[in-house]
Amino acid sequence: MKKITYSFPFVIAISLIIQGLGLIRSLILAKDFGVSAALDAFYLANVFTVSIFTVVGSAITTIVIPELNSKNSFQQKKLYIEKYLTFIRVISFIVSIFLLIIIIIGRNIIVPKFNEQTQLLFILLTGILLISQQFKIQASFSVSLLQNEGHYIIPRFLDIIPFGIPAVYLILADPVSIKLLTIITAIAYMLETVIFNYIQQRINTNFVFHLHFGLDKDVKKMILNTIPILLSSTVFQIQVLLSNYFAGFFGHGYITLLSNTNQIMSIFQSLFIMNLINMIYPKLVKDIKKNFNVGIAQVSKYVSLTNLIVILLIWGYAAVGFDLVKLLFVRGAFNIDNARIVYKYGLILGVVLPFDVMRDYSYRIYYANGNTKKPMNNSIVTVAVNITFLIILANVVGPVSIVLAPALGTLFSTVLILFSSYQDGIRVDIKRIFCNYVLTNLFGGLMYLVINGVHYTSNNLILEILGNATIGVIFVVLIIILILFIAKLMGKSFIKDIFK
Repeated sequence: MKKITYSFPFVIAISLIIQGLGLIRSLILAKDFGVSAALDAFYLANVFTVSIFTVVGSAITTIVIPELNSKNSFQQKKLYIEKYLTFIRVISFIVSIFLLIIIIIGRNIIVPKFNEQTQLLFILLTGILLISQQFKIQASFSVSLLQNEGHYIIPRFLDIIPFGIPAVYLILADPVSIKLLTIITAIAYMLETVIFNYIQQRINTNFVFHLHFGLDKDVKKMILNTIPILLSSTVFQIQVLLSNYFAGFFGHGYITLLSNTNQIMSIFQSLFIMNLINMIYPKLVKDIKKNFNVGIAQVSKYVSLTNLIVILLIWGYAAVGFDLVKLLFVRGAFNIDNARIVYKYGLILGVVLPFDVMRDYSYRIYYANGNTKKPMNNSIVTVAVNITFLIILANVVGPVSIVLAPALGTLFSTVLILFSSYQDGIRVDIKRIFCNYVLTNLFGGLMYLVINGVHYTSNNLILEILGNATIGVIFVVLIIILILFIAKLMGKSFIKDIFK
């Protein structure tokens, strides 16, 4: 855990840089192209390629890490993992060609409002990005390998390349070419993979993996375990589409309100929750592979550690979130009333984030054991329940149902996967997790009261947000120092008794 503890702040800092580079791209493109057909073609090409292969890459990482910790010899593992990656590459290439053919033939159905020139641009951009995303498979494997060896910062740092190089081009170029931007983005993905391979070879020459064809039992097992993860991700995307579909029924603007809310909540999920869970996952796999019962006993610590960060962030959002929403969105036709709705919707989704954490760790226990079907079944049932909640609550509470339904769905899916886990003999210490959850919320509630009690006010909204956030950070630091001081007086076992 020491490597994770030391690496986490650097990973967060790098993630912030990546998000900043993505924001720079959006701002410059919006400035140069406005609301144009060419920009629509670029973003849609990204949806058809980068979004899909991000899901595939995540599935590869999830499947490969447990295999790297199997009891087989390294050479045995290397051979069948190479065969698995080769199979995924071949399938990926075939699917990419098939997707491109469908887009070419059905362009009048897929993008009917694009004129012929824009349709051709969309096809060209999609083709370029499909080529670049073939390298995403190798990069995802490299992430698995490096994280399994305790290298957490290097993979995240290399993620800057596909965002940084295009951002540099956008800053320097005048005028900006959408075609050239896409080509540069593709080159950046290729460069990332080349550097990954070089680093792997420097660490250990055995870490360079080559093409090997074959479908033995280990390869088939990995493929069969990959399919449920891909299906779960697909089902989740369908749920997102349905939520937006239902939001449209409540009138003009609710899709935008939901989109803005999800954008803010995704900062918490991608920046903190997923970064920390992805870093802990390799250690969780090793713990479970070494001794199942001991590994499961560690889960309560991992959940409590993650929720300590998440719960404090949510209480921080409760204190300064409204100002943050105003800063990000209030301009033009987006008024204060809209900001207040987004803030409230964010609170509803934020309250259930700790349960998201519990569910995600439960999924990873199954993944570590090579069981990806249980999480998939849970995801499918959850989507069905969410849709049911949406239909019922839409007529009871109105527009707020678009966030209340998925929040209740999160609670339901967490309870369901925990119940399944207990039936399967996976006995996570729920009582300990709950006690730590209550203690952390008391801590967060005190922080909220301190921020609101002191409350720094400024004519500059950015300074006001930073000032109040600083008050919260100082409070947290002082409490931690106090706890450490008491622990020193009472002995090291004191901290273990609190978060044991």
